[in-house]
Amino acid sequence: MTPEMLIVEGRRLVRPCVFLRPTGPGPVAAVWHDRDAAEIADSGHRCWITVDARFVPRLSNDITGYLSIFTDEKKCEGGRIEVHAVRPNRPGIELHASEESVLPPIDAIFARGSDAVGDWLADNDWSRDERYNDNFRDRAIVNVYEREWFNEYPPYRQDDTYAVLGGWHWPGADDDWHRMIDEQLLVFTVHDSEPWVEGWRMQTSEFRVIQRIT
Repeated sequence: MTPEMLIVEGRRLVRPCVFLRPTGPGPVAAVWHDRDAAEIADSGHRCWITVDARFVPRLSNDITGYLSIFTDEKKCEGGRIEVHAVRPNRPGIELHASEESVLPPIDAIFARGSDAVGDWLADNDWSRDERYNDNFRDRAIVNVYEREWFNEYPPYRQDDTYAVLGGWHWPGADDDWHRMIDEQLLVFTVHDSEPWVEGWRMQTSEFRVIQRIT
C-alpha cells in the first residue's frame, strides 16, 4: 500500500457534501444564528443553523422545508431538530452553497476500503472495525494521506466555512464512529466551535443531534 493508493481509495468513498459560507456565488442554502442568550435562558436550547432541506445531499424526498438545529445547553449534550414548512423568521447570516469534494477520514477507508485495503490491514495486524491510532505499524503511509485530508476537511482548513451539509462525520474520540457510519449526516457546524454540532437522520427516520468536543 502507498499513500497514492490510499488517496485513490479515499476518492472512491467520497460522500457528496455542500460547504456553507457567508459569501460566494452559490444560492442561499442556510441561515446561521448567533447565540441568543435570552432564548437559551428561557428554553435551555440554542438554535445554531436553519438549513434549506433541498440542499442536503441524498436527503429523502419526504423531508421538505427547513431544518433548524438546536443544542441542549443545560445538559451540554444532544438537542433537537425542528422542521418548518417555510423559513423561520429568525435573524442570522445567510450562507451560500458550494458543492465540494472532500476525502473521508482514514477510518472510512479502513472500514469500507477494497480487498487490497483489507489485505494491508491484515499485514498490520489491524481489523477493519478498529479505529486508527499511532500504534498502526504503517502510520507513515497514513500520515501522508492525512496531510491531504487536512487540506480538504473543513475544521482544518481555517477558511470562512460555517457549516457543511452531508459528507463524512467527525473522527473524534467518541466511541460511536462505526455505529454512525450508515446513518445520514445532515449537517455539521464548523464556525463558533467547539462544540461541533451534528444533525443526523437515523435509519429509524428519527432525527438526532450530537455535540462533539475534543
